[in-house]
Amino acid sequence: MNKQTREYITGIICALLVVLLWSSFHIVSRVGVQTSLTPYDLVALRLGVGGVIMLPVMLHYRLGSLKLSQAIILAMLAGPGFSIFAFTGYQFAPAAHGAAILAGAIPLFTAPMAWYFLGERLSLFQISGLSVILIGIILLAGASFTGFNNMIWRGDLLFIIGVADWAVFTLLARTWRVEPVRGTALVAVISMTAYLPIYILFLPSSIDTAPPIQIYGQAIYQGFFSMIITLLLFTRAVEALGATLTTTITAAVPATAALAALILLGEQLTELSITGVVLVSIGMIAAVLGSRPEKR
Repeated sequence: MNKQTREYITGIICALLVVLLWSSFHIVSRVGVQTSLTPYDLVALRLGVGGVIMLPVMLHYRLGSLKLSQAIILAMLAGPGFSIFAFTGYQFAPAAHGAAILAGAIPLFTAPMAWYFLGERLSLFQISGLSVILIGIILLAGASFTGFNNMIWRGDLLFIIGVADWAVFTLLARTWRVEPVRGTALVAVISMTAYLPIYILFLPSSIDTAPPIQIYGQAIYQGFFSMIITLLLFTRAVEALGATLTTTITAAVPATAALAALILLGEQLTELSITGVVLVSIGMIAAVLGSRPEKR
């Protein structure tokens, strides 16, 4: 096995692990904002715990070849920029919608920008797969407007803004050749430093009255697994596979999260939603099969 193939396999494994963690993220986050915690509490737990854990790592790795301004931009995009919109969206929209838009729509933002700015080529299979993903996302989003008076569309709109933040982060991490560990540490610590003072002084919180088990559970999941482990795996996958293929693989999240939401949360799927989930999954598989190591 040559180095290129080994890198490809490593990237695929990392991307699939991201799918697993992102699928659970949508379930855990939906439960969090529907019970005792505010979206701002979840962001604080995510960034606070992650920042504390990664502080020694950041002090060891420091900026490397990155400029301070670059590190701040990455942190704002992948930290508060993504988290606030994602968590707030779950106050209005179900987990299946969050998964479909936050994960499924990322390649639709990333692929054109990666082609234009980074020169990442797209095969016919990839273009076809992305087209099918787009149709699936439209169907899933369309399902929310059957209940327009329930304001689900607000959650979908917030998710789209979160997707845009993450797509730009993905491209910049690739462009600036950010090492996974250094990038994760910088994002975690800078995000914590910037967000927590604002949260403590100005943002609404119910963390004082929330049950301890919810606080500790969300802190461990959001701060360690979702913030640190997922970001490490995602950045490593982008390093090995490129932005387009990595985000295309993560488009499998809508299917896995929707099924998990059905089983664990009892969130029913309409026929339109089921069709959308199936199309997103088919599109993801087609795009992945259309990208071989030697083609990149």
